[in-house]
Amino acid sequence: MRKLRRKSVSHLSGLMLLAGALLAAPASATPKRVMSLNLCTDQLAMTLAAPGQLVSVSFLAKQPSLSMLHEEALKYPANRGRAEEVFLNDPDLVVTGTYSLHNTTALLKRLGFAVEEFSFVQTLDTIPDEIRRMGSLLGQEEKAEKIARDFTSEIESIKKKQCGRRPTVIAYDQNGIAPGKGTLADSVLQAAGFDNIAADLGVVGMAPFPIEEVIATRPDVIIIGRPGETPTLGERVPRHPAIAALPDTRIGSFVPQGSWSCASPSVIEAVRALAKLRAEIAPCPGEATQ
Repeated sequence: MRKLRRKSVSHLSGLMLLAGALLAAPASATPKRVMSLNLCTDQLAMTLAAPGQLVSVSFLAKQPSLSMLHEEALKYPANRGRAEEVFLNDPDLVVTGTYSLHNTTALLKRLGFAVEEFSFVQTLDTIPDEIRRMGSLLGQEEKAEKIARDFTSEIESIKKKQCGRRPTVIAYDQNGIAPGKGTLADSVLQAAGFDNIAADLGVVGMAPFPIEEVIATRPDVIIIGRPGETPTLGERVPRHPAIAALPDTRIGSFVPQGSWSCASPSVIEAVRALAKLRAEIAPCPGEATQ
């Protein structure tokens, strides 16, 4: 079958591609060759796949600013989510996101490839089931169940340790964009013991948040991104002098790079870092700060 698909690509024949799809054998219960086309499925697949099972990840998985597993990703060939790349790899299973290249996903399904899409809706609450789903697809149910349970247990433990007031925070990114309700970042902030002022003021999803509002609300913490390799004007917005002049506001990155780009087990690193920050700002009675 692999030879048929490669021959089809080389002749660029739509008829032969369709013929190859019709002749394709059904995928085995446990796929031996898995290809991920999406940054977030990359994180789950790299965490759970057996040695040699994952044959390619998206090029974004190798970027430190987006992926905590960027060093692990160096072990895999990178793809840009194109159908041609899938044909050349001839995987038993393709995992991707619902917000990835829709034309590619639809084409691959029409041509008989097994494709599993993971949702764009991502919060801390969705992560355990996403871990279990990927584990089931890869035949790694036991490993996935342990990771999912450990993740849930640690989140619950972090929440139980909180007391007293909840410091206010805004995650202020390039061009003054802030995450509000329904975002992974908001769920991380809430779990770590903060009140997200963007969500409190009605922001839903990712949306512009005026500098004037940031200054007026005087949050306890402003989380800003790290400067990129290629500086942009947008990066200057969160670093506006008026924001820097807020007397009692802590301003910094605070969150480990790439830790909350996706709803994956790695997001626990963001929760840990922010929970530690919250404990420093608003310690429980009798709690000694480190």
